[in-house]
Amino acid sequence: MRTLFRAFIAAAPIAAAAGVLGFASLISPADAWERSQQVRPHAAETIKLGYVTGVAYYTLEADGYHVVATLSVADGAPVRFAATLQPEQSVTISVPGAEGDTPKSIEIARKGETVTVTRPLRLVLN
Repeated sequence: MRTLFRAFIAAAPIAAAAGVLGFASLISPADAWERSQQVRPHAAETIKLGYVTGVAYYTLEADGYHVVATLSVADGAPVRFAATLQPEQSVTISVPGAEGDTPKSIEIARKGETVTVTRPLRLVLN
């Protein structure tokens, strides 16, 4: 019995790693480059899209969820963007890059009663 227990303990890290690798294979390549997080009403979310920065938040209103994003470039004049989201609607904010580069973007989506912000993950090479 003790030998079986030791074998189980020794195999546990291998089984855990296989489980993680199996789960990772279910994630599509597009998902691997993005992360989503749920946000609360009135809570400002920082937006960084290359050289454009700002904040976004939403409020609960009778006609839908009001999303407001204020963006600017360095010391440039700010630009405000507003949208009202109904359930299962989303809005994308993007900034073009140089020719051949992928545009940088975030998506703010309402799914039922929750709002999520999806943005690309940063690729860090050490």
